[in-house]
Amino acid sequence: MIVDTHVHLVRPFDSRGRPQAYAPGRPASAEDYVALMDQAGIDRAFFISWSPEDIPADLRAKGIPPESVRDTMSRDYALEVMERHGERFYWFPCHLGPALGDPVRMARDNLERGAAGLKLVCSFWGELPDADRLLPLYDLADRYGAQVIVDTSFWYLGKDEPAEPASLRPGFREVAVRIRTFQDYLGHLEPVISGHPGVDFQLAHAGARSFTPEHASEVGRFASRWPNVFLDLAALPPDAAALDCLVDAAGADRVMFGTDWPHSCQGDGMRRALDHIRRPGRFSEGVARMILGENALRFVHGRPLAAR
Repeated sequence: MIVDTHVHLVRPFDSRGRPQAYAPGRPASAEDYVALMDQAGIDRAFFISWSPEDIPADLRAKGIPPESVRDTMSRDYALEVMERHGERFYWFPCHLGPALGDPVRMARDNLERGAAGLKLVCSFWGELPDADRLLPLYDLADRYGAQVIVDTSFWYLGKDEPAEPASLRPGFREVAVRIRTFQDYLGHLEPVISGHPGVDFQLAHAGARSFTPEHASEVGRFASRWPNVFLDLAALPPDAAALDCLVDAAGADRVMFGTDWPHSCQGDGMRRALDHIRRPGRFSEGVARMILGENALRFVHGRPLAAR
């Protein structure tokens, strides 16, 4: 079983028949990805959906007006995808940006419609994981037996590659002035994790930092402290020495294959990413199976109560 734990899907045309503008010229729809899954031997994927209001800094950086992608990056499209391809995807909706209104109401409705969990991009919103607005969402996930994906977006905060907060885009600059280091950021995540032992947390992009052995070891050590913390590999080079450090520090049972498609692993890139993990002599067959799918299934379906 192979599971891609970090995928975004975009409606190919908006309501006026214009091609989607978020990933122009690239395959990005559910049907595009399902075809790639079949070619690469991927069984399931975590579909992370969002609204333009969730990622305003990303859209500004790309010069994309939010209105131009409202039809193609919508919750309505996510629901259509799950109706057509629900057997291939676990749905982790965002749609929780401050501009969208009541996050608890939206999250509850999504969970009632079958979502496997929630996706939070706190730094895009100028918030840290323990923001008062977000705390009820973790309680809600706990009540529904749902899981939570958190993207620290640390690589945008001007810490690993130093930048003055004032030079950062809105959202990131407000977070950047409140922390100094990655450990400072984790200090805002730790009480959320420890306070919700029944919820599994996935740190997107293995902490969303430059993927060096040192950084991988740091986030791996953090994950190893908590039985409910997992790390995905989306947008990170699986052939890097940092992956070995991540597995060593976190444990092979905490690391999950992911791509961040359609941003990465287009075409043959998917096959290469899988082959780097399955390369003979790198990991044992058992470890490769855990990274490629077994850990993802354990994450999304929850751990046995005895392990909580």
